[in-house]
Amino acid sequence: MRQRLLVALVAIPLLAALVHRGGWLWSGTVGIVLLIAAWEYARLIRHIGFSPSSGWIGVMILGFLGDAMIPLLGPRLAELTLTLVPPLALVWFWWVRRTEHPIADWAFTAAGGLYLGWLGRSFVWLRNLPEPYGRWWVVFVLFVTWGADTGAYLVGRRWGRHRLAPRLSPGKTWEGFFGGCLAGLLVGALLGFLIELGAGPGALLGLLMGCLGTLGDLSISVLKRRAGVKDSGNLFPGHGGMLDRLDSLLWNGMLAYLYAHWIQGF
Repeated sequence: MRQRLLVALVAIPLLAALVHRGGWLWSGTVGIVLLIAAWEYARLIRHIGFSPSSGWIGVMILGFLGDAMIPLLGPRLAELTLTLVPPLALVWFWWVRRTEHPIADWAFTAAGGLYLGWLGRSFVWLRNLPEPYGRWWVVFVLFVTWGADTGAYLVGRRWGRHRLAPRLSPGKTWEGFFGGCLAGLLVGALLGFLIELGAGPGALLGLLMGCLGTLGDLSISVLKRRAGVKDSGNLFPGHGGMLDRLDSLLWNGMLAYLYAHWIQGF
């Protein structure tokens, strides 16, 4: 717990400064974060016994980020990435690299690129919303996700009795899950009131993020369980690797962007 607090004390002010700054500095930070997560993801899959390409995953991530960072291109760069990169990667696995399991290696590579790139670009989209909404939305996603994670951890540790998914993540309990959902609702309502989103919509989004974040966490837990490791890496003492920090944020970031885009009309 002490390590978690020390890392948070250093990371949160730095992240706050980057969110405030925005622009290419923020977009570049998102890109670096996603590329580190891609490397950890590829390493996890190698522990399972397959050989994905972190390079091709990185190409997909950069393609999707370019779509979000350069509005003049519209969706063209994302469409180009989806059209060209998967077949080229398949050719590379089958005829150039000639791995033992080319189809599986290609599938894990494409899945990693979609998971990290398609969802991760939402944080660039959110920050590029008109001021001050861009800052507010990123802060909303970060603090609701962190609040839900903290609520799930504290409630699960104190009252957790019934295992949520013992085969995937033995430490998670139903009590912790509902504690995380409730914490997401409360933090969402408070932040929604403060950023003029509204307490009601903020509470609803917070509740959805608290629940969805757990599912995102479990999706990476599947890989870690198969790989026989506790964390995706050791980049953050007490917190695990970059992928461990993103598993909930990625889903919640896209959920927030879809709400801002479809409901609020940004």
